[in-house]
Amino acid sequence: MRIATAPVNWNNPDVPEYRPWLPYRPMMDEFVAAGYDATEWGPGMPEDPDELRVALEARGLTMVGAFVGLGFRDAERHDEEMARAMTIARRLHATGGRLLIAAEAGDDRRRAEAGHVDESRGLDDGQWLNLAGGLHDLADAIAPLGMRVVFHNHVGTYVETAGETARLLDETDPARVGWCLDCGHLAYGGGDNLEMLGRYGGRVAHVHLKDVDGAVLARAKAEGWSFAQALKAYIFPPLGAGVARVPDVVDALLAHGYDGWFVIEQDTCEGDPTLLARRNREYLETLLAAAAGR
Repeated sequence: MRIATAPVNWNNPDVPEYRPWLPYRPMMDEFVAAGYDATEWGPGMPEDPDELRVALEARGLTMVGAFVGLGFRDAERHDEEMARAMTIARRLHATGGRLLIAAEAGDDRRRAEAGHVDESRGLDDGQWLNLAGGLHDLADAIAPLGMRVVFHNHVGTYVETAGETARLLDETDPARVGWCLDCGHLAYGGGDNLEMLGRYGGRVAHVHLKDVDGAVLARAKAEGWSFAQALKAYIFPPLGAGVARVPDVVDALLAHGYDGWFVIEQDTCEGDPTLLARRNREYLETLLAAAAGR
């Protein structure tokens, strides 16, 4: 099983003010210090693929994928969003990455309602068709590069809840659009990871692994916090310390034959992010070793 880290563990663009921004070279050094040999592209990394490739190779790091939020729900934005996504895809391809991790773009209202959304104010049927069509077009465009689109369920967007995630998966072609399960975001959005894996476990092509602090989540819902407020309150705790049922999620994924990447994320944290990234990796490795021994 392959394990990677993500720059968001050090630099978070959703709350860039919460800690000093770490330049990409020392950040990559921290990846290695935490015991990782693979990463996704993220905030603070250079956009020049040659510069990035040199930095990766100097540290023995593999590039896995890159995240992009896309506004395909609005038909008039299709061409603009396709062009932006293709720029990221080509840069990613040049550094060896093969997974374009696409999310719905969301907006200020949805980010304010993260974890307590009103699904009746979500996408209409036409917007769902636009979103699915845009993802299909993107998948077809990057397939000749040997790349794949995987869709990331994400709080603060119009594909946050279990119902919205299910609709996205139902609206898209499994051969063209995989599912990037983020078990932390699904639990934050009120979903049951195991129920969703029971229905769509075969669609999982990539995993972002994180946990959710139940007490912080309850307060965020009761007080109507935004996504940024919840991040600053450390809604994502170390793996195993929350309510996302991470051990059961890992077991369920393995039962479905999942053999892709586990990208460990803890978007904000108290204390040393490098130490926590190491502990999270060791926790996952323990889970995987236990599963292999059964």
